[in-house]
Amino acid sequence: MIATIEKNGTVMKVSSLGAEPQSLVKDGIEYIWQGDKEYWFRRAPLLFPMIGPTKDNKIRCSGKLYDMPNNGFARDTEFTLVSQSEESVTFRLEDSEESREKYYPYGFALSVTYTVREDGYEAKAEIYAKDDLWYTFGWHPAFSLDINGKGTDLETYSVSFEQEEKLDRKYAANDSFVLEKDFLVGDTLEMKRAETDKGAIVLPNVKSREVTLTSTEGEHGVTAELGDMPLLTVWTCAPKHGQYLCIEPMLSFGFASRTLDIEDMEETVELKKGETKTYTNVFRIF
Repeated sequence: MIATIEKNGTVMKVSSLGAEPQSLVKDGIEYIWQGDKEYWFRRAPLLFPMIGPTKDNKIRCSGKLYDMPNNGFARDTEFTLVSQSEESVTFRLEDSEESREKYYPYGFALSVTYTVREDGYEAKAEIYAKDDLWYTFGWHPAFSLDINGKGTDLETYSVSFEQEEKLDRKYAANDSFVLEKDFLVGDTLEMKRAETDKGAIVLPNVKSREVTLTSTEGEHGVTAELGDMPLLTVWTCAPKHGQYLCIEPMLSFGFASRTLDIEDMEETVELKKGETKTYTNVFRIF
């Protein structure tokens, strides 16, 4: 199903499949990439309980191997509609016999609420642990480069940080990762195809709590509030060049070289039985 929510003329559509935003329109401008199988068919998935690849798409929990798709299974799973109002919608995904046997042996409930605002939307994820469990989480929204005119080139865009940063970059290479020290020194990341063609720009330990995507070719852009997320990933497809850029607040990003044992992964967070963790991020458009 597709839920439609609206606030003062800003209209958002969200699918129950993966609780994934499908559209965000303000003043006739579509801010969310509309998906294209030639480049990337997704639009704005959420990532749970893994981010990034694991070796052979497996994880190990208490000594037993489970399948784990790249970036987790939640984005390809049907969520249940919990509630909907004019401006807000909540979907929930809970463990099932299939999820426990095939992917992830833990009991959990992942509730996701989108609240549309006149200037964008708020995304809130609440993770409840029915068992002791380990996970990571992130948002993966793709924003259209055409917000500043059809065909606006990626290289006219930049991502600005609210603080001066000194950030290393990680990207995947041969099932491992390359570390580029001091990839960003300053407060502005100029977008270059030569860099995005290497793969995702993974930036751990970001101090800034918001980043802003803008273009020299127009007045429209997106500001992402990072909230409690310490890592930012910036990504678009390669070698084909789609008209979008993903601005992704995340808890972590892992590579296929990491251990398969979920309890020992540096990237995962432990949540004790009965505990709840909430992540709230706002994406403002202009």
